[in-house]
Amino acid sequence: MMMYGGIRGRWLRGAAAGLAVAAVLAGGTGAAPAPPNAEVALTVEAPTEFGLYDAAEGREGRQDDYEIFVRPAHGVAENVEVTVDARELKKVGTLTPGHRCTGQGAVFRCRFDPRDLKYGAHSRPFHLRGKDGVAPGDGGTVRITARADNTPTARARTRLEVRPPDLIGNRPEHVKAASDGVTELRPSFANPGRWTVRKYALKLSTYGHHMEFDRRYRNCWYSDGIADPEESGEVWCEFSTPLPPHSAWRVAQPLRGKLQRTMPADSVRYEAVHGTRDPKNFPYRGSGPELDLERVPSKQVRESRTGASALLVRGPAQMDYAPVVQGKLRGRVGDTVSLRIGVRNVNGGRLPGPNPDHVEVVPPEGTTITSTPYEVDGDPMDGACAEARHRERVWICDLGGEAFEGVEGRKGARATVTTRIRIDRKVPGARGSVRAVGKYDRTHGNDTVALPAEVSEAAGPSGLTIGFTAVGATAAAGGLLVLWRRRRAR
Repeated sequence: MMMYGGIRGRWLRGAAAGLAVAAVLAGGTGAAPAPPNAEVALTVEAPTEFGLYDAAEGREGRQDDYEIFVRPAHGVAENVEVTVDARELKKVGTLTPGHRCTGQGAVFRCRFDPRDLKYGAHSRPFHLRGKDGVAPGDGGTVRITARADNTPTARARTRLEVRPPDLIGNRPEHVKAASDGVTELRPSFANPGRWTVRKYALKLSTYGHHMEFDRRYRNCWYSDGIADPEESGEVWCEFSTPLPPHSAWRVAQPLRGKLQRTMPADSVRYEAVHGTRDPKNFPYRGSGPELDLERVPSKQVRESRTGASALLVRGPAQMDYAPVVQGKLRGRVGDTVSLRIGVRNVNGGRLPGPNPDHVEVVPPEGTTITSTPYEVDGDPMDGACAEARHRERVWICDLGGEAFEGVEGRKGARATVTTRIRIDRKVPGARGSVRAVGKYDRTHGNDTVALPAEVSEAAGPSGLTIGFTAVGATAAAGGLLVLWRRRRAR
């Protein structure tokens, strides 16, 4: 009994100790709720101003793009709920709940999964359908409130207004730069709607960022061209001149830019907008006089079919390409000969965008191009050139492809690819050609070189082969004679 009692006592004491350890471990794994973290923060981001539909659209107008962004910081925000009060918009449209949101009466509640909020989450809280009879400027303020169990409340607001009619820019126009690259730009635009437009701006941007504008007008703001010249090609100009319905306008003084010396062309796109200038994109204000507008006949401004408005600037530089052929097309019928064919950049010009130029290769009569392999970072590739559609025996090598990407921007730069040509038959005097075709190449005397073929007939059988053939024929004849005699004897 005493032994049994001693064992039993030790077992009970061990069990009690195990339960105590388990309790400590349970507490260490976070079973008890953690106290609120005072450092956790919640922000809600929304634009300060936003456009609704065009006033002329009326009942056909709609707005589905208004978006808010909810972001936690310094931890996990618990049970996040965002309230979007859009009741002031009921006079300009009918509202229904959007992404992540529920509600009615133009007050919506949006909930977010904590996993979606790890780096922030977007929401388009409502859809709006327009109403007839509204005018530009009608609208209201949307108020957003974000709450969580362990963060302070965050708020934001946006003013949403019915837009005036969209302004249209003119169809593309050609502009010639001076010999030093200086260019004068006179963009024009119009108000085709039935309301007067009072709040607007003109935004210009160069396609390739190869033009820098003079900062000369105090109602214009310019992008940064000092730290990074590649980002110097944008301008934002604001005007106070009211634009009556069905009126057309252009800038009264030219906006001046300078095209880079090696650029043969660039495209300056522009549009008349109702938005607000972003100080980060346009930090520098001009210091000279104010840029004015002048009225022009409405027929002078016609929107292009694509809706894009641009001033196409042509500069004094050019892309002067000369074809290159390394090796000779020389061999016998049946041979496949490899040549290096490509172009050389004579003057070092560059293009404002993707290279539209190409090389045309016409093999001599009696020969066939079989392949045009090349390499990219040591890896074998095929297809630097391809057969032209609807042009028999013409191969096109696009200079905008990987095989020729090193040909731009440096005087004398060249790029070639291996061209394999099979000799099918001998055609006396056969000559092909290699021609460089450039959109901005104005020096045509060096565009084409001939590609002659020096072809020999296929080799005939050798004398030794002929001897062996004759011996074989004689032996065969003798064997047939012996066989015939044996048959007669039988």
